[in-house]
Amino acid sequence: MTKILKDFLGILYPPYRGGFGWGLLLFLAGCTNTAYDTGDSRYSYLRTDFADAQTNNSGQLVSAVTDEDTHLTFTKPLAVSWKTTADSISRVMLYYNLNVDASDSSIVEPLTAQYVYTLVPAKATAQATISTDPVHFVSAWKSGNGAYLNFCVGVMTGKADSVEARQMIGLVLDSIAEKDHHPTYYLRFAHSQGNVPEYYTTNIYLSIPTKEMTTGSRVRLSLNTYKGWIYREFEW
Repeated sequence: MTKILKDFLGILYPPYRGGFGWGLLLFLAGCTNTAYDTGDSRYSYLRTDFADAQTNNSGQLVSAVTDEDTHLTFTKPLAVSWKTTADSISRVMLYYNLNVDASDSSIVEPLTAQYVYTLVPAKATAQATISTDPVHFVSAWKSGNGAYLNFCVGVMTGKADSVEARQMIGLVLDSIAEKDHHPTYYLRFAHSQGNVPEYYTTNIYLSIPTKEMTTGSRVRLSLNTYKGWIYREFEW
């Protein structure tokens, strides 16, 4: 099963070890962006956004473009706990303070960032056995700029007895159907529990790149949940 999931183009970056390696990342209770614009404390203008963040030659985050196509420049480089690549783009949930420069609203104070996993769909081979262990579905939404389909799921986890136990995820392209010259992409979320105990729920955030979608195209995303299979459809 591990080999099959590794064959997916949408495997985890960075890979989890020992049951998703939760200690490396900060996970939140929800998927909703928030902004607070009252009061005078440091966090009076706290905002969270999904974004593509740029790293410098030291692997620190220095700027970002949000899902609303807002360009942000950081007042200082932001170091993160996961492994980054120098001079590259990381998909993140960014926490930052607004209004740190009265003359330029694009300059913000970065506070922290959570890694958002990017899943690229791939066709499974005829011999492949796809694991679709259940998850808790939280929400799914299309980014404001249409470049991503974002979703949030809760995975059951706990301390594993073996270091070999780890969960893995992927995204399967089951088929493409065309109607009136507009394609619908049928995608299936793949998840292997990987012998990790199911003691408590932790939410993870994922993005599917959709920048190349044409007007009228659709994505139908299916996920196996603890309440049964669910389907969410989005149009561009």
